[in-house]
Amino acid sequence: MAFDSLDLMAAAALFAATVGAWWLSAPLRSRERLYLRFAAVLLAALAASVPFDLADVTVLFLLPLAAGALMVCALAGVLPVGLAALFLVLALAGGLAALVTGLWPLALLPVLLAGLVVMAAAINSLAFMPVLAGASLLAAGLVFVEQGVRAGLMLFAAAALIGLSRPQLLRSSSSAMRPRRALP
Repeated sequence: MAFDSLDLMAAAALFAATVGAWWLSAPLRSRERLYLRFAAVLLAALAASVPFDLADVTVLFLLPLAAGALMVCALAGVLPVGLAALFLVLALAGGLAALVTGLWPLALLPVLLAGLVVMAAAINSLAFMPVLAGASLLAAGLVFVEQGVRAGLMLFAAAALIGLSRPQLLRSSSSAMRPRRALP
């Protein structure tokens, strides 16, 4: 692949989004912050592999694990640690199996599952931005099917990362989800 300026700009945007998500995640609780920053490091590695023409290989390993970390970040308050570790191990196994066998759907399954779970959890809590972040994660997986690691995948991954990085965006702003105080 020759150097495509659009892909390089998208890789730079993804890298900038990972740095921004790292800073924006500072006010999050430690469990959410840990998984969000882990996903940011994985996606930064994906962005760094684009100029070296390694992105089509590294995405099979990095994207499922980053999607799993984003899912665990979105569900950090309700997901037990054992289930979080199990999903991350399964995402890692899917990515490694895709690398070894060349069957890319093994790497795609955790990404699609994580996107759907993030969307369902966000709809359940009436939070709008995480729904869009889950849709962006789902779109990143579907773009990978169509065109591989190109600008679309990197921009959708950046949108998913930024969409889950703000603490007020992970919680509902609806009065239906807030506890009511008893009036004297």
